[in-house]
Amino acid sequence: MFNLIKKNKRLIIKGVLKLKIIIILFGFFFSSLTLAEPTFIADFDISSDEASATGITFKPDGTKMYITGIGADRILQYNLTTAFDITSATLEKSVLIRDEENKPEDVKFNSDGTVIFILGTNNDGIDRWSLSTPYDIGSITVADTLFTSIGGDPRGLAFNNDGTKMFILNQTNTRVEEYNLSTPYNPDTKTLTNTLTNATSGNFHQGLGFNADGSKMFVVKSRGNSNADNKIDEYALSTAFDISSSSATLTGTFSPTHSNAEKISGIAFDSSGTKMYHINWGDDEVREYSLTCPFKVTSSSTCDTPLKNKDVRGVVDAQINTAKNFANDSSQSALKRLTILRANKGYNTNAQKVELLFQNELFNKISNNVSSSAPTKLNPLHQIQKSLPENWAAWTEGSIRFGKIGDSSLSSAQDMDSLGITVGADKIDNDKIVGVALRVGYSDVDVGTFGSAVDTNALSLSVYGSNSLDNRNFLKHVFGVSYLDTNILRVYEGQSVKNAGSRKGKQAFGSLNFGREYEYSRNFDAIITPTARIDGSYTTLDSYTESGSASSALSFNKQHIRSLMASLGVLIDRDYNLENSTLKSRVNLEYGKEFASDSHVITKYVTDDEAFDYRANQKDLNILTAGLGFDFVYDQGLTIRTDYQRQKIFGKGFINELFLSIGFISRKKTEFALGLDEDMTSNFKISKALDDFDLGFNLENDFSNQENYDANLSLSSKF
Repeated sequence: MFNLIKKNKRLIIKGVLKLKIIIILFGFFFSSLTLAEPTFIADFDISSDEASATGITFKPDGTKMYITGIGADRILQYNLTTAFDITSATLEKSVLIRDEENKPEDVKFNSDGTVIFILGTNNDGIDRWSLSTPYDIGSITVADTLFTSIGGDPRGLAFNNDGTKMFILNQTNTRVEEYNLSTPYNPDTKTLTNTLTNATSGNFHQGLGFNADGSKMFVVKSRGNSNADNKIDEYALSTAFDISSSSATLTGTFSPTHSNAEKISGIAFDSSGTKMYHINWGDDEVREYSLTCPFKVTSSSTCDTPLKNKDVRGVVDAQINTAKNFANDSSQSALKRLTILRANKGYNTNAQKVELLFQNELFNKISNNVSSSAPTKLNPLHQIQKSLPENWAAWTEGSIRFGKIGDSSLSSAQDMDSLGITVGADKIDNDKIVGVALRVGYSDVDVGTFGSAVDTNALSLSVYGSNSLDNRNFLKHVFGVSYLDTNILRVYEGQSVKNAGSRKGKQAFGSLNFGREYEYSRNFDAIITPTARIDGSYTTLDSYTESGSASSALSFNKQHIRSLMASLGVLIDRDYNLENSTLKSRVNLEYGKEFASDSHVITKYVTDDEAFDYRANQKDLNILTAGLGFDFVYDQGLTIRTDYQRQKIFGKGFINELFLSIGFISRKKTEFALGLDEDMTSNFKISKALDDFDLGFNLENDFSNQENYDANLSLSSKF
């Protein structure tokens, strides 16, 4: 009997466990389905302003909301202190339009907010007014309306992104109508091109909208006292903003799950597509919902690919460009050093008395880890020089890069600023040059116009060399590895939705530079050097997941970036002998072609399992580089090298670069210091001891604003 009871208990326990597992699995499955539907967030009472609201829209940045309706016959403008948050709304302006339209059904703007459109059923048409201040209805003169007849008891209005198409929700014929506009945003120039039947059954049409790129369309149906009869139909459009039967497919229907009986009208989304809004004209309220991913309104539809968002692609492209640029800068820094050594035959090319400052967190960490036994005023370069054998020389180079990759149909523009410093050491042995270089860089790329950014700290270690110092034929080479630490921020219009992430990266790079020097002495003395160069890099970026707004947050798989480039160019050098010094000038022109470059990007929303991928960095790039530089070599030991070059990336944009290298062998009591900080500000100081006096010169310049500069000359003495 005892054993039987134990068995029965085990049976009971197993039965309970199975039941719990089933319940858990069912609950998980059910919750995953409910996550696919819009989730109610908040409502906003407008009953004191409009008793029967019908239409809703927002200013693109989410700081203004506009309502119209058939109760007050007004256009209402609300100010939102928090973008796209209806609970922060307060009525700002109200314009009575009853004399022109006493049954307004929908409200829309043109792309820049200088024209407002009101669709109405009084005369079954569209009234439009010009606004002297964009998105400000206070500038409306009601009598100055322009009217276009539409017919068909219209209940919804929408435009495509450039205003060349207009869409009307025709209640009489229960269909959506597509018109071409020969003049953008001018309904008078309409031509009917397509219709799409959207049947009603005891309800009526009351709103029309699209997602950002026109691949989805939403039709609102309304009826009193039953949530089931209040619906939003979602269509997938295989061709953007094309409602023809070959393009449009009904993917699902959403009915509000609010506790109150809904009577819905109008539809709008925030700039990220992760929030949806409609009006409940029964309770005179605006409803706000969150979506599991952009523009996914029905459970049977799919998420909009994030790669349609230009800032998403812009952020991806910025990471690719940053990685390639840092590899290139690391190689070029060492190659320029080899050029200096060849030009000066190794004379006066070290920098053992020059202080080079770089205000960057990563560089400061390196500085703190260098031996601290030397005096505190010495920077790492001084300490390196002191520890080097006599036949080795230390050197430094600072560079500033700024430029712009233009906006395209797929990717947002990139404004790039970067700073870099290289500390190196090399020796000349039997006419051959060998060296090692450490480069620290900081890059700031602003993407688009809403605040998205990619900030990268990078560190590289490379070895370099040349087969000969004196031979006219030469082969220069650089090989190295890099470490990248990147912070990424994506901001949607209105800055109400932000997502951030960080990732690490590793990189290998190399460069081979071939050339031959020719002396020219006909009209002037110069050295002409044709060159050929091959640059390559391979970068691996870690996977990462964004934080912030969950419905728009993305995760990215590990990413590999391959780059290979071949270049042909010519360099012309001339020397000018001055009293106690020599000025060397050079001009270079180079054509490069990037080929065999590729990066496979795989991403998905954190709230959804569907993965999206595309091949980035595939397009061959043609790059033309022109540069001008000078070397100032002072007999007392000072060498200053400056270079400016501009890259024209055909079909993309441009990049400007400034380089500054300083070398000094101290023969008198003179000190030099160069500072570069992340705010694009440089600081150059010279101090010289003259018997009992100290002579100082300080030059400060802001590269981001050429109006900000300062120069000071001082003479002091201690008594």
